[in-house]
Amino acid sequence: MLRTIIIDDDDIVTFLQKKIVSKSGLDTDPLVFKDAHKALEFLEHEASQEEEYLIMLDINMPGMSGWEFLDHVKKLPSDERLHVVMATSSIDRKDKREAANDPHVVDFIEKPLSARHCEKLKGISKLAPYFQLS
Repeated sequence: MLRTIIIDDDDIVTFLQKKIVSKSGLDTDPLVFKDAHKALEFLEHEASQEEEYLIMLDINMPGMSGWEFLDHVKKLPSDERLHVVMATSSIDRKDKREAANDPHVVDFIEKPLSARHCEKLKGISKLAPYFQLS
């Protein structure tokens, strides 16, 4: 099973992303964290080892940036079951290059997230098996 985790410090963004993710069929009940530290604690201590996670990650957040979060993710056991979508307002080419070179990042989306983005995610090779009809 593929669960979705939304990590963003903006209440409006998390509200909208949760609605879009749910309505698009990516995940009927995505988990939301406004604090990257809390999301990391969840992944370290509460996340199921049998599930894979699609993480919608903002880059610019107080306390811990998206890049810092990714550095911590790489130290987790079974980190290969974590697939990250950088969902950000950043238009910095450096961010896009860095995302393209990170094995955990499956896509880079400029906010706002849309239903079309969610449909595109379903076709990404690492994620597609979760959305094929059985």
